[in-house]
Amino acid sequence: MTNTENRKKLVEVKHLKQYFGSKKNVVKAIDDISFEIFEGETFGLVGESGSGKSTTGRALLRLYKPTDGEILFEGKDIANLKKGKELLEFRKEAQMIFQDPYASLDGRMKVRDIIAEGIDIHGIAKTSE
Repeated sequence: MTNTENRKKLVEVKHLKQYFGSKKNVVKAIDDISFEIFEGETFGLVGESGSGKSTTGRALLRLYKPTDGEILFEGKDIANLKKGKELLEFRKEAQMIFQDPYASLDGRMKVRDIIAEGIDIHGIAKTSE
């Protein structure tokens, strides 16, 4: 195990909860998870189908507003990021990578177009480059 005291903490998730549905019919997609990711680490979230892996990733990217808990990126609470430029800048630094290539890749698109899509969205370069 590597000593984490000397490394920069990139992500800290504290007691994250993500519930869906109504008060009478609540689905607890994520129910109180906590973890840390340090610079230089590779982090994998493993679980059975329906265990909340993708929901966790979406909450980390603030595609969902968490029901409860805290998500810190480089010490900043992402819940406080303003929509628009600030949120876009954060999303340039964070991404989900799906295990299932069929969920990640659109068979109707060329790999070049799939890669270019993210580059275009973030204005990093023109597609023709």
